[in-house]
Amino acid sequence: MLDNTNCNPDKLSLGDLKLELTSSDGVKRQVPALDEHWITRDKDKPFQNYVCMLCSFRQIKSGAALEEWLYIATCCQQDLEYLLGLSHHVFWSHMVYEESAMNVIVTFLQRANPYYRTDSSTGETTPIDGAAASKAEALYAKLLNLVVRVILRLLTAQESPTEWIIPEQHGDLLYKNYLISVPLLFDLVVAVGDAEAQNVALLEKIFTTVLRLQPNYLNDFREGLAFYENAFLSMQIQVDNEGCEGACGGSLLDSDAETPYDDVVLFALDCAYTLRVLLKVCPALTQICEETKLPQCIANFYDLTVPMMYKNICLVNPMARSLKWLNEARQQFINAVRSITHAQLQKACQDPQSSSAQKFVELLQECLTAHTFVVDYERQYPVEHDVQQLLPICPSIKDYKVDFVVAGYQKVLGDCTTSIMAEELSGASSMESLDDSHNSPIPGNIGTATLTNGIDCSSQTQPQRDFDLEATAVLDVLPDLGRGFIQRVLKRYENSEQAIAAILDDNLPPDLINNDRQEIYIPEDPQDKLQKNLGLRHFNVHDGDRYDVLTQEMPQCIIKQGKGLPGKPRNAEQMLDDKRHIGELKERYQKYALVEDQLDDGAEYEDEYDDSYEALIDGQAAPLHKQRRQQFPDAGVYEAPDNDDDEDDDGSSSEGSNTSPRDTHSADFCENPEVIRARYAARQQAKWGNRGAGTSAPPPPSQRDVVGAAKGQGQSRETQRNRGQKEAHKSSRANHNRKAGAAYKRSKGMLS
Repeated sequence: MLDNTNCNPDKLSLGDLKLELTSSDGVKRQVPALDEHWITRDKDKPFQNYVCMLCSFRQIKSGAALEEWLYIATCCQQDLEYLLGLSHHVFWSHMVYEESAMNVIVTFLQRANPYYRTDSSTGETTPIDGAAASKAEALYAKLLNLVVRVILRLLTAQESPTEWIIPEQHGDLLYKNYLISVPLLFDLVVAVGDAEAQNVALLEKIFTTVLRLQPNYLNDFREGLAFYENAFLSMQIQVDNEGCEGACGGSLLDSDAETPYDDVVLFALDCAYTLRVLLKVCPALTQICEETKLPQCIANFYDLTVPMMYKNICLVNPMARSLKWLNEARQQFINAVRSITHAQLQKACQDPQSSSAQKFVELLQECLTAHTFVVDYERQYPVEHDVQQLLPICPSIKDYKVDFVVAGYQKVLGDCTTSIMAEELSGASSMESLDDSHNSPIPGNIGTATLTNGIDCSSQTQPQRDFDLEATAVLDVLPDLGRGFIQRVLKRYENSEQAIAAILDDNLPPDLINNDRQEIYIPEDPQDKLQKNLGLRHFNVHDGDRYDVLTQEMPQCIIKQGKGLPGKPRNAEQMLDDKRHIGELKERYQKYALVEDQLDDGAEYEDEYDDSYEALIDGQAAPLHKQRRQQFPDAGVYEAPDNDDDEDDDGSSSEGSNTSPRDTHSADFCENPEVIRARYAARQQAKWGNRGAGTSAPPPPSQRDVVGAAKGQGQSRETQRNRGQKEAHKSSRANHNRKAGAAYKRSKGMLS
């Protein structure tokens, strides 16, 4: 297809414009101005992705790596110039439908040199010669200029009277096609920066245009600023893990790192600069920061994670460059919070009836627990000055405990007696004041700011002093002094001898002369010490003892994970399915299987007991005193014989018997079942044998017939009566009366 004309005589917008095309065979058709048809670039040759000019930790590439970067940067320059040289509808067609065209902008901003990187401020030396350095710097500056021009063209709604887009369509194209996104704007802020006034004006124009074209970007900014809380948590985790996995969870950028925390510090530095410049070029974001409580998150991060990073870096390398980067990050975080509080002060001054003054006091009060942050903030922006400026305009601010907040900030600053955190930054890295209109200049650095648990790098090799031991030595000489006063004096001198000499000579510092010399000493709260070690504060009766899982590697307790205790059933079903007690019973009864009962002649006992005798009732068993005599023949315990049984087991009188049962069965552990059966048969014969002809003898089998005649022939009355008696008394005989049979077996010693 050949493009014959691109004219727009009716001056239609990009969404309504259609261009007429004529093919080689004369066929005409209309194509929308925003269409894939206008992408003339070969798809086999996509736009070049940019690579970073720097290697790890702000060092410029050199040698073959620099030559490779020069080639890739040249290709990117050609692609950007190609995009800028396209006509209006062709340019938009490329940006919407050609994915690789937008990748040039995104990759460049993601890998651009941070604007705050300057060799003079960091003390770094460029490892390449002057010619190559000047060429690389010039090419990078041209690339940055081209990228900003492309972004400005994307935000331009009207390029000429015939090339324009209606505002609604313009905002939808940018937002729905991700041509402008919050991450891209964050990267643009770090690439352009606010080092020059024209850069600030440019960024303000871009942010204003973006929010005007599409208000939905405010919600995206809210989510982007909420990400800072996750970023702070990620850095805290990396510091706890000694920074071995990088700030974002990946590996370290380079093996040339001076400490394992360099990557974490650079990540914190990038977050700090991005946030401060964002709040400077887009004041509308300060309200979002108030809603998401971002200042409180910064204060907590400043108080917990920053001291831990500083301490760990000093332990590894006290002269590391990352200490200066960390100090820069601290300065930027302080300035970011000041941007928010300054915006609240301006709103309160403009509208005294608003709640901005109350929010200002509440924010400072919530940050009061972060002592490290309070010290640095109070040094640069005294809260008392802001309150004095606000009181004439908003007298009602006194109702919000403003005096308590001011006194708290001053007290925390006054109690800070620790050493300086890091060396002062050079004057080149100083930042301009955020509140020049109020004539309160901001110091260029916070090198003199202190930490509540600050560490002096120069004193890392010196052993820590034992103030308790030194105070005891002073008390031995001056027992009339209080330990609290002695502790204060010892902090001003190197040892106890100098402190004693100063007290005796009455040559104390001016702030200690009028102190109470009987002041008692209140030791440090263990919770505060635990907070310094762990980075968190919690209250528990087991904090720090042998049961504390946070401080002990092998706590002397059961760590319960999930349901149930270790070794116990997790639920009722598992408890019911537990059959271990069966195995225990099996082991118990296996011990009885090892016992062998033998007769006097050594032959094994063969049990020929017939189960038919289990139906014997308990009343037919031998008397209890006779059973005891049989089991314990040598016992000398007298037991009165039963009155109702004067006969022996064999039915004869005890007086006419020549041998007693004790003598007969004295050697048997258990009485022979054959003897029992014989004695039982004799007893039955004696009971029923002489009654066969009498009236009381049991009826003959014929009279107890329960079978009767065949079915259908009728049954006699006697047969029916016998059947009824059998049915009524069947439970006392045969296998039905198991209880009586079991009692009989126990009485005979058959079961232990």
